[in-house]
Amino acid sequence: MEFLARYHRSKEFDDTYLPFVSIIVPTFNEEKSIGKRIDNLRSLDYPYDRYEILIVDSGSQDKTVSISEIKAAEKTSPSVKILREKERRGKASAINFGQSVANGEIIVVTDANCIFNKDVLKKIIPYFKDPSVGAVGGRFVVLNAGENELASSTQFYWEIEAIMRMGESKLDSACLFHGELNAWRKGIVRADERMISEDLDMAIQIRKKNYRIEYEPDAIVYEPAPTTIKDQIKQRKRTSVGTIQCIHKHLRYLLIPCDYYRAIIFPSHKTLVMLSPFFALGIMFLYILFIIIGRLDIVIIHVVSMIITASLLFIAFLQLKKTIIKRTCNQQFSDSIRNGTFIHRIISYIFLNEYLILLAWKDYLLKRYSVLWEKVESTRN
Repeated sequence: MEFLARYHRSKEFDDTYLPFVSIIVPTFNEEKSIGKRIDNLRSLDYPYDRYEILIVDSGSQDKTVSISEIKAAEKTSPSVKILREKERRGKASAINFGQSVANGEIIVVTDANCIFNKDVLKKIIPYFKDPSVGAVGGRFVVLNAGENELASSTQFYWEIEAIMRMGESKLDSACLFHGELNAWRKGIVRADERMISEDLDMAIQIRKKNYRIEYEPDAIVYEPAPTTIKDQIKQRKRTSVGTIQCIHKHLRYLLIPCDYYRAIIFPSHKTLVMLSPFFALGIMFLYILFIIIGRLDIVIIHVVSMIITASLLFIAFLQLKKTIIKRTCNQQFSDSIRNGTFIHRIISYIFLNEYLILLAWKDYLLKRYSVLWEKVESTRN
């Protein structure tokens, strides 16, 4: 996927294709960010009479609704509509409510604590002129990558994701799109209100209907990453539970490798990741077994081979990153590579994520999860 990404190029689009767009923003207690978010969405480089903003509030107990109403009352285009659910039922429910009253041909879903690049709509909407395209995702960039070591490591993860999705969309379809920025044709999909990772579930539903899912790396959404281990655990564990849910729900479809999406893209991007802690534990068990029977040489050869392979892949990634991701590393990121602290942080980040996947399996099997999204406070400051 990463090498296919090298050949990814933004397409030449028809600038006159301007379908009406509905932007849905689900909210729950977002008084810290909703005002700035509406201002950001109103400033997009897209004809103001060709899109609307729908704030779907799910029982907020703070000033989210009142702030939104003040913004909606301003005599500024595009229009802002406030929709209120009687009770909090999760993000998928809010998306379905918003879609049911949306006027747009294209639905865009985003979060209240994000920021769009000004040209986001102009980058993603032209893809829909091709009737085979059902959905388009954009690139996630960590807003606070230079302010916190954990956030910097998270940005490294999202840069790997960007390269993978560029390669996937070149081969067939991107595995999924971000909950912070995704667009699809109105009416072709409905969010499953039982699912935690409704964005992944909708992507699979769309691909099931033989639509392609495109990825546009120049359509950028910024959001702060968690800055504490506690918040990182809360966020990553939840998304892992959601991924396991989706694999279980669509297992019959995913097991039939009739296209690149099911044969290569989804297994490598999601299935193997959810199984990776068990592979690691199996390898550790084999190491112990070989040591017991006196074959330490096999363990040493395997460990050295793994280190060499990982190093080569890391070098290849850095080269691809430099070539195809149009984003300059901040000074802290560059310094951390030179002094070796970056490598230490990435290794720690990988081990943390393997641990979180194990916790996710535990929660999933014990049914200790809810579709109500848990706010990560360090991403709201």
